[in-house]
Amino acid sequence: MRLRKHFAVTLLLIGISASAHAQVLPPAVGAREVTLYARILAMTDTRQLDTALLDRALASKWRPMRAAAALAIGQVGTEPGMAGASRLRALLKDGDLTVAANAAYALGLLRDTASIADLGAALALNHEVAREAAWALGEIGAPARAAITTALRSGHDHDTAIQLLLAASKLRPVPLAEVKPYLREGHPSVVWAASYAIARTRAPGGVRELIDLEASPAMSARPQNPDRSPEMSTPYTDSLSGNQRARAEIARGIAKSASGDSLGPKALAVLARLVGDIDPHVRVNAVRSLGTYGPVAKASLIYATRDYDPNVRIAAAQSFGTVLSKDATELPALWAADTSIAFRSSLLASAAQAGLRPAELTEWASSQDWRLRAAVASAAGDTMDRAFAISRAAPLTRDPDPRVREAAYAALVPPTTMPLEDSVHALLVSGLRDPDFYVRATVIGTLADRPSVVDLAAVLASYSQAGRDSANDARLAAIQYVGALWKKDSSSLNPTWRAQLAGTPVPADPLERAAGKAVPVWSRWGNVAPTARPIGWYEGVVRSIVMPAYVGKSVNATINTVRGAIRLELFGTDAPITVWNFLSLARSGYYRNTRFHRVVPNFVAQDGDPRDDGNGGPGYVIRDEMNRRRYERGAVGMALSGPDTGGSQYFITHSPQPHLDGHYTVFGRVIRGYDVLDKLVQGDLITRVDPN
Repeated sequence: MRLRKHFAVTLLLIGISASAHAQVLPPAVGAREVTLYARILAMTDTRQLDTALLDRALASKWRPMRAAAALAIGQVGTEPGMAGASRLRALLKDGDLTVAANAAYALGLLRDTASIADLGAALALNHEVAREAAWALGEIGAPARAAITTALRSGHDHDTAIQLLLAASKLRPVPLAEVKPYLREGHPSVVWAASYAIARTRAPGGVRELIDLEASPAMSARPQNPDRSPEMSTPYTDSLSGNQRARAEIARGIAKSASGDSLGPKALAVLARLVGDIDPHVRVNAVRSLGTYGPVAKASLIYATRDYDPNVRIAAAQSFGTVLSKDATELPALWAADTSIAFRSSLLASAAQAGLRPAELTEWASSQDWRLRAAVASAAGDTMDRAFAISRAAPLTRDPDPRVREAAYAALVPPTTMPLEDSVHALLVSGLRDPDFYVRATVIGTLADRPSVVDLAAVLASYSQAGRDSANDARLAAIQYVGALWKKDSSSLNPTWRAQLAGTPVPADPLERAAGKAVPVWSRWGNVAPTARPIGWYEGVVRSIVMPAYVGKSVNATINTVRGAIRLELFGTDAPITVWNFLSLARSGYYRNTRFHRVVPNFVAQDGDPRDDGNGGPGYVIRDEMNRRRYERGAVGMALSGPDTGGSQYFITHSPQPHLDGHYTVFGRVIRGYDVLDKLVQGDLITRVDPN
């Protein structure tokens, strides 16, 4: 699942002072080292590889400089960064383990197939390096299959084995023969990684083993929580045990799509137990899988709506779509189980999907609360009854609130396997002129699923209108539409169209140029390099963010919510620009009175959008800063709508999410307030974010 936020404008060019923190330098590090480190930051920020600069940094006597230079080669990206891959391969055996580990990780960012043999050999090195080499092989994927499976058969230390199993989870098909033996390994975290590898893709060939694992002494000895009261539950902690995590993966991996008819009854019995597990993370996953079994799971899901944990109740509400029947009588009682908007909007969508037409669909459509009107539109989009969906969503495309209009346009579009009705097509084309650029971006995005030269004139007119927008969402969407049309049917673009497209001015925004350079008539867009900020700006970030972290003065922040405070440690050495950006927004009051606009139970809580619908942002973007930090429980990451589109939206993980590693910048972690994190529900208010 992509952690999306839709805005994307331009490289961060604002000049807020970076001197808010004390200027701290480690001993023996002077102004020359600060400038060199700053130039490395500027190189990664602009994605322009400077080999002479790298050689200077790698020759430095200051170890953090060399480590940063190795990582920077991967952060620059696959196009220019491949020129530095040979340097990284040489660094795999560097005497400094941090440098060697960064080199292995950077090769994974580059997905350098030429490095498979070197990475395979690195698995025999120190576990810190071997761990990153295993991760890199997983990022390379199919070409590295033999290296991964051979390593799994050979045996490694626990850290490396875990990363190899997570690497195996990215292969299609998952190498079950090599993964299954690790389910019997005694180390709980290794067992979790093996169960994750099977459950991530719901591999049918591993269902029997997951069922057996749940019945094993280590798993079956866990306490149950039949009353499911908070007092009976395990206390919230900063980490989940390996057994807890494994049970959650078992619950995810035995959905009906994996268990089929032969193992379905046994899997259903396991889920009926896990829905009463003492750990709410396990219960959430069990509820989601129960929803795939249809009406036979109704009793268990109804039971889950009475859970003390609000996110378990919300997950249950989201799962009723295939469980309820058109003549179901349980809906009023289910509606009364929870009065929150998050629960009831989820239940409303499930009811609409099941063919029910509760009165709330009419009542909420005229509510004063935009969230309820948007929920009606979303519910309409969840049903395959096209006449009903159109009748509910079409009027809402005229709603005064752009957030509702956007939800309505999105709800109008059927799956790509179904034809687009003429009436819906006409509504979408009219939406290309909407005054709100987020709405226009959404409409263009929906049309891009069915690109046609018939719509090209209207899309280009919308692109012209978007030239006056304060953000680039609609412009970027239009450029991507042209790319999709060219890929699908370039022959429909006659010489007149091609000449018109070729005359499009080169955008100033590097993201727009990057999106358009794959279109042949716009290939020249790729020749325009991004402009770095003044070097003094990067030096300020180094002095105020990076150096304090190197001398043990970590930068922290506190998210104050209506449910309590969440204390964060920010990773100044791993993601300095991202940390600087987050602190600058916090100091400016940007996060004051915002809401967690997206909370996905047992996945993430996401904030940073003053618009409250997942589309808003500060009007600029920052570059990704991928680093070796992992998405463990409580990791803080940047939400994206594509590479290098971070801004103000961030998310916090409820549980480990290995598939996010290396794809979203990790810039912090929760160090206190896990009880608050787990209690958050969608719509909860943040009063403010306080740095340090």
